[in-house]
Amino acid sequence: MDSPAGFFDRLRLASRARSSLLCVGLDPSPEHLDRGADGALAFCTDIVERTHAATCCYKPNAAFWEQYGPDGWRALALLRARIPDDIPVLLDGKRADVAPTMRAYATAAFDALRMDAATVHAYHGSDSLREYTRYADRGVYVVCRTSNPGSRDLQHLLTPDVPLYLRVARLAASLDTNSNVGLVVGTTAPEQVREIREHHPEIPFLLPGIGWQGGDLEAAVGAAWNGDPASCLISVSRGVLYADDPAKAADVYRRQINDVLATSPAPRSAQ
Repeated sequence: MDSPAGFFDRLRLASRARSSLLCVGLDPSPEHLDRGADGALAFCTDIVERTHAATCCYKPNAAFWEQYGPDGWRALALLRARIPDDIPVLLDGKRADVAPTMRAYATAAFDALRMDAATVHAYHGSDSLREYTRYADRGVYVVCRTSNPGSRDLQHLLTPDVPLYLRVARLAASLDTNSNVGLVVGTTAPEQVREIREHHPEIPFLLPGIGWQGGDLEAAVGAAWNGDPASCLISVSRGVLYADDPAKAADVYRRQINDVLATSPAPRSAQ
């Protein structure tokens, strides 16, 4: 049976099958592991085997694999092949460059590595982003408002009418001709999550920052959720990867997210 054409359709199916909005980051750190890229591959394969029942998406961060050199890229490709076919995989590379370079980045992510989605930056503008969004069956999450403390240095600067992060959201939405564009919005800024959702009630969000960064799960999920399983993908990395029991940790996060949904106001839209 053929899989749904679009990334967000595949994400919805995985979410409903597992009653989960949890995205587990696969970010192996040498300080916690040994045996280099092979050790990282074995570790993350084990994480997938333990957590796939509670996880609707996996998100390897490219940097954590690039640090191992060529062996890291090989290990990432092998890991991609070991993730269950019905769970989409999102490459967190946050690429940004002029259009020809972005075309090469997109080819690497979507053709060579067979990723279902990727993260990108918007600083180079629409011609750059279109090199990713032209892949109609793949998802493209545009970084909008990040979860780190330095986010205010640039992202909150005022343009003539709105803060820069809202202009980024507007640009991303304008490129969503294939229904394959989402936004990265940090859970450490629930006020901005709510504000961006008010301006863009339908667009899917990827919400990082839960756990080590101190994101507000309840406030961010409550602000982002609109009734669509693709609207509110919650990313957790270290809180699952380095837990004493990763399977239990993933299920706890899944249940905590679902508890927030159960007490959220009636959704503004649903699919």
